[in-house]
Amino acid sequence: MVTRYNPDRVSKGEMLDIQDVEEILAIPLLGVIPESAAVLKASNQGVPVICNGESDAGQAYSDVVARFLGEEVPHRFLEVPKKGFLQRMFGGMG
Repeated sequence: MVTRYNPDRVSKGEMLDIQDVEEILAIPLLGVIPESAAVLKASNQGVPVICNGESDAGQAYSDVVARFLGEEVPHRFLEVPKKGFLQRMFGGMG
């Protein structure tokens, strides 16, 4: 499992991409957990991040559990999210 994955850092060459990690480890990848402030928040509250199904990290951990139980679940959160029109125009200010 790869944790704290950030596709933006991958695109800048600051982090290995998933294919490189799989090649180095030579084992199937069980999951990819995105870098997320929800993990820190959950840790500070003493609640598992998986209990917050709305966060990317919580969803990713749920995916890992499903894969571990034998379900075919596609990997998510591997691409840089596309910005909407207003985010492109105003840089997400507000």
